[in-house]
Amino acid sequence: MPEELSYNDCLEQGMLIRTEPDERRSSQMLNMAGLRQRFWDKEVACEFTALKVEAYYDVIKELIFAHIYKKGYNCKNHLCLIAYLRKNIQDFEFEIDKIDELRKVRNEINYRGFSIGKDYLERNELEFRNIIRRLRQEAGE
Repeated sequence: MPEELSYNDCLEQGMLIRTEPDERRSSQMLNMAGLRQRFWDKEVACEFTALKVEAYYDVIKELIFAHIYKKGYNCKNHLCLIAYLRKNIQDFEFEIDKIDELRKVRNEINYRGFSIGKDYLERNELEFRNIIRRLRQEAGE
């Protein structure tokens, strides 16, 4: 699979699909993202750092889905979530790059058992929280 897909590639390949806006589904994703964030919004022992990093990705992913459902889209892959953000959220390039980095780290954790150091979380946690705040605003919360 390629490292990046364009918005148009995603549409043409049927991985990003135009649908009817779905406020209810968007709201459900916002609620789940909030629940997940409240659960992980605490200090964790070093041994659980990888799980907290994964959780940040899940919260961010759910907020992106909340946005796309509200705008009348559905998406079948995470690369197209990134492409959607690049096309539809202005002045967010640095943050999108950080989300894509987090996606890759999360994949390393999930599929290769990659161990992540607490220093990674400490260096990036504030940015993850800022991304979450912005995505909540963009989703209309």
